[in-house]
This record gives sequence, C-alpha cells and structure tokens, in this order.
Amino acid sequence: MGPETENKIKDSVINGTNVGRDMNTTNYVDVTVYQDSERDFVVTHNAEIKPVSYFTGRESELQKLRQLLEDGGKCVLVSGMGGIGKTHICRKLFEEYYHNHGKGGEEPFHHIGYIEYNGDMDSSLQQCLKFRKQDHPEQNVEAAWRELEHLAADGKLLLIVDNVNVSLREDPGLAKLQEIPGAIIITSRRGAMGKAFKLFRIDFMDTEQCRKIYERIRFGGSDKAVSEEEESDLKEIIEKMAARHTITIEFLAHLAKMRHWNVLKLRQELEQNGFCLQYTDEEECPVNLQKSYEALYDLSELTEAEQNILEAFSVFPYLPLEVEVCKEWLLADAGAEDDILNGLSRKGWLQFSIDSESYRLHPVFAQFIYEKRKPIGDHHVELVEACVKSLKVADNGSAQECQNYLPFAESIVEKLDFGEHEERAYLMSEIAYLLHYIGEYKRAEEWNMKSLRIREEILGVDNPATASSYHNLAYLYHSQGEYKEAKNLYEKALCIREKTLGEEHPATATSYNNLAGVYKNQGKYKEAEQLYKKALRVREKVLGKDHPATATSYNNLALLYKKQEKYKEAENLYEKALGIREKILGVDHPDTASSYNNLAGLYEDQGKYKEAENLYEKALRIQEKTLGKEHPDTASSYNNLAGLYREQGKYSNAIECYLISLNIFANKLGVDHPSTQIVRKNLEIAYEESNPDGNFAEWLEENI
Repeated sequence: MGPETENKIKDSVINGTNVGRDMNTTNYVDVTVYQDSERDFVVTHNAEIKPVSYFTGRESELQKLRQLLEDGGKCVLVSGMGGIGKTHICRKLFEEYYHNHGKGGEEPFHHIGYIEYNGDMDSSLQQCLKFRKQDHPEQNVEAAWRELEHLAADGKLLLIVDNVNVSLREDPGLAKLQEIPGAIIITSRRGAMGKAFKLFRIDFMDTEQCRKIYERIRFGGSDKAVSEEEESDLKEIIEKMAARHTITIEFLAHLAKMRHWNVLKLRQELEQNGFCLQYTDEEECPVNLQKSYEALYDLSELTEAEQNILEAFSVFPYLPLEVEVCKEWLLADAGAEDDILNGLSRKGWLQFSIDSESYRLHPVFAQFIYEKRKPIGDHHVELVEACVKSLKVADNGSAQECQNYLPFAESIVEKLDFGEHEERAYLMSEIAYLLHYIGEYKRAEEWNMKSLRIREEILGVDNPATASSYHNLAYLYHSQGEYKEAKNLYEKALCIREKTLGEEHPATATSYNNLAGVYKNQGKYKEAEQLYKKALRVREKVLGKDHPATATSYNNLALLYKKQEKYKEAENLYEKALGIREKILGVDHPDTASSYNNLAGLYEDQGKYKEAENLYEKALRIQEKTLGKEHPDTASSYNNLAGLYREQGKYSNAIECYLISLNIFANKLGVDHPSTQIVRKNLEIAYEESNPDGNFAEWLEENI
C-alpha cells in the first residue's frame, strides 16, 4: 500500500496586483535565457540519433526523402507498417545532416531536431526540445512552442517526430505542427495525417538487403557471410517465413546468434514451431505476428526474475528508459543483479541503445508478454514506489526530469492490474500533482477525478486518503480562481480530516490554512482570520514554533493583517516568520529573502522608506545570488524597489529598476503575462510622472 498522498503544494495561494509582495515562497527553475548565439544546430536534447549499426539499404528512399525536403517540402508523413524501418530511415537522415554540419558543409537547414512522440505533442515537445524553462511551470508549454516557432521562422528548421500513433484530431498539438514554417517529418503507421502532410510510403526491403541485415547481426558486423549451401535456406526464411519484414529479420538474426544456430538449424526451428508470417490484403499488416513470436521466443525458458523484468517492460510505453533507472525500478521486484538486463538484451528480448544507454522492449514482444503474463501490481510493488519517487519535483523546483517519466507512470496505471488496492489511486494522485505543477490543469483534473473515484469506491468517503483527493482537487480549482468549487471541496476534506484525524493534525491544519486562502481571496477577512489562527495554533502545538510550516502561517496571517492596514500586528508576525527562517533556513535562503521583501513592503506602506530600502536591497542581493539575475523573484524585488523610489520622487532610479524588472518578466514569462503587464504599467506611470510631455510608447521601444 502506498502512503497517504498529502497536498504538497505550498500552503498559501498568492494573488493580487503587487508583484512579488507578501508572497509565500514558491520554488522556480533557475535557467539561462537563450540568445540566438546560444542555440545549437541540434535543438533537441539528444544529438546522438543514429540508426542501428547494421542499417543497410534504403539508399533510394533516403535520396527521395532528402530531395523532397530540400526542394521545399514542409510536412511529410513517412508511413508504413510497424517494424519495416521508418524510424531508422529518419534516424539515418538526421545523422547525415548532423555529420555534414560537423564537417562545415553547406546545409539546407540551420537547425534540426528529433522528437520521440509519447502520445501527446505538448508533453513530447517539452521533454525533447531545448527551450528556456519558465519559472512558472504552467508557462512551459507555451514557451516550448514559442521556441519552436522562433527556430522555424526562417523556414530552415527540420523537425522529425517519430512514432506518432494518433490522428491530428486526437492530438491538437500535432495539428499545430502544420503551421510551423520549417520542415516537419512525422513517422507513423497511419496512411494519412491531414491534407498538409505529403505521404511518403515505405515499402518492404528486397531479399538482398534483408540478407545483408541478417549477416551483419548474425556475424557481429564482421565481413563473414552465409555459405553458398545456406543461401537457399536463408532466402526461404526471408521471403516466405519472415515475409521480408525488417524487424522480424533482425529478431531472427539475434536469435540465431544467441543460440549459435546456422541457417539450416534456424529454418528447422521455424518450421517446427510453425513460424510463418501472413498479411492482410488491405494494409499488409501481419495477422499472426505476435502468435508467431510467442511460439519462437518461449517465456518458459527464462527464469522468474527475467520474466518479472519483461512483465514490467510490457506495461511501459515504447520509449527508452535509462540503464540506471531500469536498475532502480526493476531489480528489487525481480530479486536480481545488474547483469540480468544485459542478459535479456543478449538473448534478443530487450533492445539496448549504446548512444543513450537505455533499454526498451519492442511492442511486438510487449504485446504477447502482456497478454500471456497479465502483470499484477503485487509483483511490481517496488516499481510503483520507484516510479512515484521519479515523479517528485526537485527541491530547486525543476520539473523537467520528472516529466520524462510521466508517460511511464500513465502507462503503468493503465496496464498494471492493481486489484482492489489503493496503490492505483496513489499513483494517479502523484501524476495529477505533477501535471498540476507544470500547468496542465485539464489533464490534472482528469487524473485527480480518477483517483478520487477509486478512493471513494475502495476506501469510502470518510477516509483520510479520500480527503486528500478532495483537497488536491480543491487546490486545482483554487489555482484557477474557481473559488466556489474549491471552497466546497476544501470543506468536504476538512470535515473528513476533523472527524478521522482530529483538529490537531498537521493535515487538518493545512485544510484550515488553504480554506482561509479562499476566504481571503474573496475578501472575507474575518472568516479567513479565524481559520488562519486555527491553523497556526495547531502548527505551533504539533510542529513547534520554529517549524517552517509555522513560519508560513505567521506569514499568511501577517499578509491578511497588512491588507486590513493592521500594521503593528502584521509587523510582529512578519518578524516571527523571518526569525524562524533565518534560524532554520539561513540568512541566504530564498524564503528568508521573501520575508525581508514582505517586511520591507510593510515599512513602505507606513512611510518608513529607509528601513524598507535596506530590506528590499537585502532581499535582492540574496535572490541574485541564490536564484539568479534572471529569476522572477529577482524581477519582483526590482519592481518593489522601483515602487519605493517612485514614491520618493527618485524617478531615474525607479525607471532603471522597472526596466530591469520588465525585461526579466518579458523574457521569462512572456509579454502578455499579468506580472509583465503590471510592471509595464508601473513603468508607464513613473515615466509619465517624470516626463509629462514624453511619448511613453516610443521611449519604451527604444529602451526595452
């Protein structure tokens, strides 16, 4: 059983027009703003995109595809049945352009990229494309698309999106690719992909090409070839038994190599097992491919540990999983050592990529293993726990790495049989949290609802875990300003927690705190104050007066008092929060800087400009040091300091700080983001107050 999923999002929800003030610290990703000079030729994370070492033939297809692109082809669908070589043709093309660039040759493209499609274009783009990560994670999807549009603006981008298994209608992100000015290649089994995509059909390789592939694999890339006596048997295998199906030829060659079979022995084994691929007349798809493979690749010959590993892979998507991650996720359940993965690769079951040091299981194997073994959760407890751990957002706020594991987590939830256990709901809630964090609210809501339904059914409506689902769904609505829905769910969660955990439990205190945040945002200060105080009393008693969560309660209550101009009460609480953070977190921690900022804002409101300026500058120094000069919190501090200067009539200082803040926000969050617009308006006011006859729009154009 997985542990109860508590709400891990920061306790205070901050809204309002004063950018960066009275803020409860939120972690952001500290990244460098991309300049044109910083962009590489390869714009996706993996530059080592290569076909298999035994890639051969396909010269005519490569030439035609290359010519189509260089003649101005914009959207191309490389189509063909599964396992026929679409991916390796595109990988070969990518490799050629990359090598030509390295040699300084003349190139038709300024940038190239390779996306491994995971079922959702927005998610795939975020995982694979190099782009400036935003400090507000919900901005990352837009930022990735803007980066792609910028790269393609001159029409000199080549982007390959591999293994697309849905239509444009099913994934709007794919449809957006049609509007990108650069060249887009999609590989898919589908025979059409919208009018914009020109069909480029991949057919079967001829017998001679298939023979070369077989020999390169069977004889380890040496110059050795099959003997003249074996040629007729090999031709029979290639043309009739394997039906010139590329991936099948590869598998049979691996099998012969692993078992030290000559061609005659391989043919005899295939005949004995009734191995013979057949195709439908319409789409040339093997109708008995999985059944044939199952007869040839006998699971019963493997150890239980090996079968456990393959079971796990059968519930994964067809995406590479790094060796170290494979070990962390899979070895404990199998009770096996590191070399088991290598052994399964040598036996021809797992595909290993030297370039990315990763494993994957071909969908053909995955399907028949899944259907034969029917994996259950009890056999993969450590896998689920390790996957959940991989979804956790890093302490620095970066969600980039854990996003890579979302497709795996979603596939595990859908395919692994958890029975009547709560683990499935637990994993769903972790997926929902990560999706919420990165701003994919619709998908987050879907997973939260799924988790909630399971918990209500299995655990009942009065269980603390069910309360957590209500609470997390409430926070999702709260984040989107849907206060009525949030309030109802917060109250439902609170009622359960008070009943099952008691009023003096930290989870109950979190419910008090977040429900208070809804009341505060609705201007119901009296109700908010009562709940904030209740949360504070619990935290002081249960966690102690020096706990960071207690400091958060002091901070939130102070924020409420400041809004009501109860400055003395607010100052006392801000100082308490600051004292805890200095003591527990240190004077150079971003949370401590946030406390300096908040206290400075309070002094500013009371006209204590000198004290406010000292604290604003102190906060700014910490943020520049710990978060970076391009961080939104740093921009907020510049905005706050600028406001202080403007109030004192120091317009040149104010305008300078506003400009710095505006540039950071515009680069990090975009020109249309509310924070950017607030700072722009503040700058406009300062400019017009200092220069009534000036033209702000023209001045801004010259100085931004």
